Amino acid sequence: MPPKTISKLQVRRAISNGIPPENISLSTQELPDDFAELVDLGIKLNACSISQLERFGQHFAGTGQKVGIRVNPGVGSGGFSKSTTGFSKTNVGGPSSSFGIWHEYMTDGTVPSIVDKYGLTVERIHTHIGSGSDPKIWQSVALRSLSFCEMFDTITALNLGGGYKVGRNPGEPTTDLQEIGAPVADEFRNFAEKNGGRELKLEIEPGTYLVAMAGALVSTVQDKVSTEGEGSHTFLKLDAGMTDVLRPSLYGAVHPITILPGSGLDDEVGTDAESVVVVGHCCESGDLMTPEDGEPESLSERKLRKAEIGDVVVMDGSGAYCAGMSSKNYNSFPEAPEVLVDKEGKAHLVRARQSPEQIYENEVDVAEGVF
Repeated sequence: MPPKTISKLQVRRAISNGIPPENISLSTQELPDDFAELVDLGIKLNACSISQLERFGQHFAGTGQKVGIRVNPGVGSGGFSKSTTGFSKTNVGGPSSSFGIWHEYMTDGTVPSIVDKYGLTVERIHTHIGSGSDPKIWQSVALRSLSFCEMFDTITALNLGGGYKVGRNPGEPTTDLQEIGAPVADEFRNFAEKNGGRELKLEIEPGTYLVAMAGALVSTVQDKVSTEGEGSHTFLKLDAGMTDVLRPSLYGAVHPITILPGSGLDDEVGTDAESVVVVGHCCESGDLMTPEDGEPESLSERKLRKAEIGDVVVMDGSGAYCAGMSSKNYNSFPEAPEVLVDKEGKAHLVRARQSPEQIYENEVDVAEGVF
């Protein structure tokens, strides 16, 4: 499917990297002021609210301009929540989610009336419910989404989003694409039979599924401290943290962690283990790398190889929602470098470490006399 973006800056970034505008879709919480210019370039825009659809229609009134509609189908599937309707940071469907147009506005005539008023051409329905892995929920959402496609005979594609769960740790489920895909494919065939042979294109967004396990944060134990008494712990302090991987602090996400000798020698790996809490380098109590599963406010000890200052810490499963979502520059820590390892095992620098000057280069001196 076309690369999906969520801001005009991502659109501009994709274009500057050589991606043709007509191959880019935009579903955004903040409709950019220059959305019309982006659409004229060929961007496929999905209206994510009633007001976005109105603004789009007002600009392109009477032109038959193509538009997609992102629908909140009424349920979600969050990886850190068993609820399909309650709030979860990884649940992006249901009444507790702000993403998309509420499904009842599709069926009560609100959306169709706007489309008719401005003479728009709806070419796509887009839904996205979160990062859960329950195939029954995916099937039910696909069926409901197909019912929205029946409302406009101009629709050629149904985008069911992404969020396919990746099991980063032993025992964690990974979405079985065959299990969730087979019944969805059946529903698409049923749709075609019911609608005179009209076949829809299925679009998905499997970014995390493809790259989550392709990246790792490599850091160093820069300090080791212990407390005493009830509730005491041994802490490993890294030279990285929420400035590089925010998922543990934000979601209570659990990443695999491996301790390796700083010397790099295999015979120094050792077999002694200890239970530790791993924390980042920020002056922030929430800079926690080993939370309770799904509980970012709770410490959890992890049994790891006994570490010494200078040892290497590898946090796997850091290929998605990590570098791009990090709180870089907090405490003035720079954006970390990124290294790509090719098929032959050769390392290539693909992003340099941010310099101190780059951190504060946009700061402006206050005019004399302000204070």
